[in-house]
Amino acid sequence: MAQTQHLRGRLLKKDWERYDRARLRQAAIETWKREPSLGLAKICWLLGINRSSFWRWRRRYDEHGLAGLLRDRPTAKLRRITPEIEQKIIDLRREHGWGHQRIQLYLQRYLGQKVSSSTVWNILKRHNMPNLYMTRYNTRSKRPFRRYQKELPGDTIQMDVKFVKDPERPGRRLYQFTAIDDCTRYRVLRIYARNTTRSAMEFLEQVRKVFPAAIKEIQTDNGPEFATEFTFQLDQDGIRHRRIRPRTPRLNGKVERSIRTDVQEFYTKQKFADINDLQEKLARWERQYNHERAHMALDGQTPAERLQSKMSTDSIRRDVADEAD
Repeated sequence: MAQTQHLRGRLLKKDWERYDRARLRQAAIETWKREPSLGLAKICWLLGINRSSFWRWRRRYDEHGLAGLLRDRPTAKLRRITPEIEQKIIDLRREHGWGHQRIQLYLQRYLGQKVSSSTVWNILKRHNMPNLYMTRYNTRSKRPFRRYQKELPGDTIQMDVKFVKDPERPGRRLYQFTAIDDCTRYRVLRIYARNTTRSAMEFLEQVRKVFPAAIKEIQTDNGPEFATEFTFQLDQDGIRHRRIRPRTPRLNGKVERSIRTDVQEFYTKQKFADINDLQEKLARWERQYNHERAHMALDGQTPAERLQSKMSTDSIRRDVADEAD
């Protein structure tokens, strides 16, 4: 017992802080040679290593002396984040509610700053930034489901409706119609005063004018705005209407998730003077989402970039750059 305490004092007292790692390894090896009765297990336990590491140190020490115990891997060069970049990270979280991975993509894409996502996370934690709020969409399903993505733009357009508050008439609703391409996540957003089949048909015409790919299928829920008259219109246009099963919004998951993004990054950050102001700001947000905002599911590309990369003479009617102008 006395020998163990002596060894602990030799290896763990404050004097050891003056030595580098190589000298600590040398002290452990010399201690084991002088006092083999202590046992290798105790020495390894005191140092917090396994036996294979100790034998590797001893072999290097016997062959090369103290030089063999020096660090054999280059020390990573620490790169300090500038205060300006650190403040930008905090501002992006406050203004957009982005997570650390999306902030990393923004810094690399638009500022040319290569910062790891773990560094961004540590900065947010150090500044006591609150966690992103949780919703029912974050809960894990008890039954696993298969993720999918269409191969070509226009193969499937998911469509849904969300109500928003009328800025001019408190207590009244307006309706945001949303269409998103399953392949590229390219979106079209419009505001209507009523949630009717006529509004849905007018929105369909807007989608066909704006979306630069031939649409083959529209996927919706079973809402009354997507009733039989809406289906007849699609049939006349040569577009298939696919309804998801009742009470399964996850089957329209891409448009549902994009609407949640609208809430997190647009509606909670904006105030609207009237309906015209709402429509103008929503148009700017649509362009930002399609042409500027990096998308995690697209490996950091914007929807417009993914659409451009998927373009072909067989599937695209006109160049997406025309819409950007």
